[in-house]
Amino acid sequence: MRRRRIAEEDVLAVLARPLEERHDPDNNSYRVYGHTGDGRKIYVAVRDASWQTSDPVIKTVVEVS
Repeated sequence: MRRRRIAEEDVLAVLARPLEERHDPDNNSYRVYGHTGDGRKIYVAVRDASWQTSDPVIKTVVEVS
């Protein structure tokens, strides 16, 4: 996340209020889309069994071009 200049607060905001969710069965995850504080679109990949639990497991965070 540091390398991509994505703050933890951005990730938490996307998880709290996602714009879109897509199941990714090939990677056993959900892609949860939203925006950073400065307007960049990102997705947070969350392990599918943990999505919508009180403690989601984050696999990666990616900026969408």
